Amino acid sequence: MRVRIKGIPLWGWAAAAALYFGAAAAAVEFAWDRAIDALAEVGAHRLDLYAASLKSELGRFEMMPAIVARQDSVRALLGAGPAASPELLREVNAYLQAVNDEAGSLAVDVIDLQGSVIAASNWNQPLTFVGTNVSYRPYFKDALAHGSGRFFGIGTNTGMPGLYFASAVRDAGKPIGAAAVKLSVDALESAWRTPGEAAMVIDGNGVIVISTVPGWKFTALRPITAQQQRDIQASRQYAGRNVDALPYRRTGDWNSNAWLGRFPDWRRPGRTTRFLVMSRPAPQAGDSVMVLLDVAGARRQQQLALAFVTGAFLIAGLYALYAIQRRRTIAEKLNAQDALRLANDRLEMTVAQRTAALTTANERMQQEIVERKRTEQRLRDSQQEVVHAGKLAVLGQMAAGLTHELNQPLVAIRTLCDNARKFVERDQPAQAVANLERVARLVDSMAVLTGELKTFARKPDVERVAVSLNEAVAHARLIYEARIRDERVQLDVNIPSGTTVWAESSQLQQVIVNLLGNALDAVRDEQKRAITIAAAEPDERERVLFTIADTGAGIAPEVLAHLFEPFVTTKPRGHGLGLGLAITSRIVEGFGARIAASNRADGGAQFTIEFAAATSQRMVHGR
Repeated sequence: MRVRIKGIPLWGWAAAAALYFGAAAAAVEFAWDRAIDALAEVGAHRLDLYAASLKSELGRFEMMPAIVARQDSVRALLGAGPAASPELLREVNAYLQAVNDEAGSLAVDVIDLQGSVIAASNWNQPLTFVGTNVSYRPYFKDALAHGSGRFFGIGTNTGMPGLYFASAVRDAGKPIGAAAVKLSVDALESAWRTPGEAAMVIDGNGVIVISTVPGWKFTALRPITAQQQRDIQASRQYAGRNVDALPYRRTGDWNSNAWLGRFPDWRRPGRTTRFLVMSRPAPQAGDSVMVLLDVAGARRQQQLALAFVTGAFLIAGLYALYAIQRRRTIAEKLNAQDALRLANDRLEMTVAQRTAALTTANERMQQEIVERKRTEQRLRDSQQEVVHAGKLAVLGQMAAGLTHELNQPLVAIRTLCDNARKFVERDQPAQAVANLERVARLVDSMAVLTGELKTFARKPDVERVAVSLNEAVAHARLIYEARIRDERVQLDVNIPSGTTVWAESSQLQQVIVNLLGNALDAVRDEQKRAITIAAAEPDERERVLFTIADTGAGIAPEVLAHLFEPFVTTKPRGHGLGLGLAITSRIVEGFGARIAASNRADGGAQFTIEFAAATSQRMVHGR
């Protein structure tokens, strides 16, 4: 029995799989070879550039020590030794400083035969090289022995790495000292730094002395022998540091000039990455320039080649499946035509049965529609009755609330009238007239209150003028003077003199009367009955913060969120309609101000109004 999958024999699937894996392996290998070859060409170009820039940078400074050594004042200073005059020493130091500044090197030194620096370009700096002994440095030894020396190391005084050039200073053909120049390689490292690459210079010991990866500097690419370690420590080439090996693994050779290896990835600490490594000798004898190129691009080329081969095989496979499926479809179509005739007969019978069922269901639906319309009509009638009842309830609450709002000014009027009568009996007409004027203002406030109730649903027209906060608070305090005294409430007013805000005088008085009345209600049953009214100086936005705080029980959180909505109140039933704070909010908004309520951390409630300060010369109108 032959096994088939989707109409194709099993041996056909096995042959296709073998062909796919063979083509994929060949394509991946070909893509890798081409990508690495291209990367090697880039690396060779990079090495040319780095070697040229290194040679150029060294060439700028290589002749400097010889030029300094030919300076007459330098030879005179070395020839005189300790007997040299201070004037000559100053002249040489100034010359070295000028040469160093002009060339852009790190330091220029003059060294006597004993290896002591007797003059330096940094002679006048806190960390000067003058007095330092460098007799152990190879560049000094080579300069005396061979006329010139070159050395890369870390400064023992500064800890800064650099390249040293030295030249012997001669008198009558005999060396009397040496001149040395130290230059920085930071500019080279910055210029060589390229994303995805690492460039470095390796000295004769196999130690990385210049690197675009700071963490690799002064690590070795090959094992350091005990003798090399002793020589390094003797010359203090790396300022006494132990030279550790760079942890890398060579994974294979590519050609005579390149090899592959895994190195620590400086971009992703703790991980390693595969690089193509290329090197060539550097202009400085014994050194070499090396570049590491990330092979991630070559891996992407492999992935693209694999994707291409996979796509091609998928397309071929789909086409083969399509051809097989098409043959099967034609055969099935012929079979389906016969089945269709039988199904058509069954369908006609089923349609007749379903039509009868739908007719019955439609009749039931029509009956349900009629019944639903009757139900909706009854619901609308019930809603109208509920709305009518709600209106009657609101009218009753408004009548009770109006009585509550007018009670306080009526009590104040009664008190002022009694006082006026006593003033008249005492023959004090001025005080009596003042009380009657206050009565008139209270009557006006009551008229404003009733007007606000009539116009509650619309935003009133308000003409804003400069109003004194102190006067408005004094008016409210006068209204509640008897209640404050009888209930023994401590009222503190802290408002800077002359504080004025943009508002309408009578409506501002009504706002403060409402808020003060609420505060008195809040502290009525408390052991500590205290109310604080305060205002701050105008801020940089020309806004004045006005607060009224009490020591009452505070406001419940569920009420606080809806406090300024109509008919929301914290008072017992029959003691308030819930319109007072809603009216207050509307009035404050008409001033162009904002009101907010909050609970104090130490207990009680606080109402804050942010007014516009009346400091501008312009008259502001709010509509």
